[in-house]
Amino acid sequence: MKPTKSLISVFSSLLVLVIVLFSIALNSFEKGKFTCNKYILNTYLYVILTFNIIAILCLSLEHNNVKIKFNLWQLIGLFSITMGIIVSLAFVDAKYILGKHLLWLVLILGLGLMFYPMYNSFTDKSVVLSAMLTTIMLTIGLSLVAYLKPELISFSLGPILSMLLLGVIIMELSLLVIYRNNYAKIKNIFRYTSYFVIFLFMGFILYDTKMLQIRAKKCVKADYINESLHLFLDMFNILVRILGLSR
Repeated sequence: MKPTKSLISVFSSLLVLVIVLFSIALNSFEKGKFTCNKYILNTYLYVILTFNIIAILCLSLEHNNVKIKFNLWQLIGLFSITMGIIVSLAFVDAKYILGKHLLWLVLILGLGLMFYPMYNSFTDKSVVLSAMLTTIMLTIGLSLVAYLKPELISFSLGPILSMLLLGVIIMELSLLVIYRNNYAKIKNIFRYTSYFVIFLFMGFILYDTKMLQIRAKKCVKADYINESLHLFLDMFNILVRILGLSR
């Protein structure tokens, strides 16, 4: 039986998974606990691992021709659950390695399931690949700015960005509920909002990269799950918004 392109993609992603897991096991742990050594490297390894798990999930579902479609209330419910898990992860001590990783895995799989319908809606997967490359290039460029010129990034940027993001979330959820029977009326609003959100998370990448450097220098007890989630969510939201603009 000749392997399909999707099956080859699944096995390639699994190979990357094994390599990343081996790198994490080699660098991130010491005596069964997170180590502060190679803090920045370990954070990015977890970011790569997170995206890799979502890729494996989406590619596997696609290979098996699984169709998933969520209605508005299901999406709001899933969004609420994922937000609850993100908050919960912030309060789970890093010493509970197994429990924290299991909770993190549930979060990632949930985000992957929410992302899959969007991924599956593109018959031309080069659009998805282009959005991924754009997200990666933006992240690299902004990270370089944060590493080379951290003094340009103010500590006050974080709270400002968070308030703006909260405002956008409330506005979009409200519009979705009000116009749930006629999305066409708010299509353009969401398009303009997507541009704003992309710039918003570009700001988050700058801020979170600066904070990553600071926490790396001051590290006493590392927590790569919480640390990597900041950058992952920044990149994930940019990717989703770019794909949304491509529809």
